[in-house]
Amino acid sequence: MYHLVSYDFNANIHLYRWNELNILLDVNSGAIHLLDELAYDFITCLMKNQGDFYLAVEECSLRFPSSEVMEVANEILADYEDGEIFTPEEDLTLDLSILPIKALCLNVAHACNMKCGYCFASQGDFGMQPALMSLEVGKQSFDFLIANSSGVKNLEVDFFGGEPLLNFKVVKELVLYGRKLEEETGKHFNYTLTTNALLLDQPIIDFIIEHDIAIILSLDGRPETNDRHRILNNGSGSYELVLPRIRQMVAHNPVSYYIRGTFSRHNLDFVNDLRHIVDLGFDCLSLEPAIGADNGYSLQNEDLPRALQEYEKLTNTLVDYDRAGKNIHFFHYNLDLQKGPCLAKRHSGCGAGVDYLAITPEGDIYPCHQFVGKKEFYMGNVAWGSLDSNVRTRFQANHLDNKEQCKRCWVRNFCGGGCHANNYFSNGDITAPAELSCTLHKKRIEGAIYRNLQNKG
Repeated sequence: MYHLVSYDFNANIHLYRWNELNILLDVNSGAIHLLDELAYDFITCLMKNQGDFYLAVEECSLRFPSSEVMEVANEILADYEDGEIFTPEEDLTLDLSILPIKALCLNVAHACNMKCGYCFASQGDFGMQPALMSLEVGKQSFDFLIANSSGVKNLEVDFFGGEPLLNFKVVKELVLYGRKLEEETGKHFNYTLTTNALLLDQPIIDFIIEHDIAIILSLDGRPETNDRHRILNNGSGSYELVLPRIRQMVAHNPVSYYIRGTFSRHNLDFVNDLRHIVDLGFDCLSLEPAIGADNGYSLQNEDLPRALQEYEKLTNTLVDYDRAGKNIHFFHYNLDLQKGPCLAKRHSGCGAGVDYLAITPEGDIYPCHQFVGKKEFYMGNVAWGSLDSNVRTRFQANHLDNKEQCKRCWVRNFCGGGCHANNYFSNGDITAPAELSCTLHKKRIEGAIYRNLQNKG
């Protein structure tokens, strides 16, 4: 215990209270410890006194009986000697340059049949000329992925937009083309399609089901919330049009689905939107904050206190659902606390620009869909079959080892330094953490850990 005087407690231990629980996260091992009041007080004293065991005992004994303090201190010492607490940092170095490409986001439509207020993609065209991807460019994209995937067998293709169902004929042909490539190469494609659901009909649903396409369906929650944010091109709301189609899609039991909502500064009471979605009968959902430049919708620093309070309410609401026997899959709270994130996720957080790329209708390549149209992030074209190594190197280097601020953050192994795009659009730099997003993510991780502990209890 003596050499804990040099231990970086702030970087490697996260100690917090949530409702009735005192929780300690050992950052390096991922171990979660539940503490009683005395143990919580003792570890607080130990951290305050920079690992000085005797000073911690002395201070804690001012509030608790000395014999009980010594008993707890000896238990903590035993845990430390067994490598269960105050664990050293691991060498998580990973050479991202060796990672093959395994996923593509195909922007099959730079066009949309809606004009959502918070849309980062300029209502679907990404600030560019509206366009639909041709079958030829789509096939070139699949061929590019195959050629650059090395030994990876399971590949990901996300059909995105704009609204991808505006180009469903090409989507359908590309899915079938991928199935043909599977037979020829031994690879396997996992497909995802993100849609506003306006164009969903029975033939499209049947195709999605037949080909095991995961589906992400956009709905922001209550009618008044949805219709404030998600409006049609004629200015009217979309709730009454999309809900029956979403219900129809989910009723066919797709291989995977999520109701994907966005909350803005106009509905910081977003727990009510979560409840509404659950009341509609959906059990897989996410509610993402509108972030980035101030566009009248994105969260600002002054919104943080209310948003953090609402995340506490959301966590307690999810626990209530758990206790009532409703298994609600909420995206940000789906943590595997036994295994933790994979090494690549812990090291970099996101594979954008490295093993994940976005392709425009013209075949132009960008690190992810949020960078589309930004000239400094242009990486080439699928017709060429090669990538701009300078851009790729920037993203390969954007990991925890090169982020001093992130290296000492307790949540680092759950975010790997955060979203490159969030960082860029908040600070103009993919390496500079977006503080607002960081603050929200910390609260979500705390809540997810609390929920996990309640389920185990």
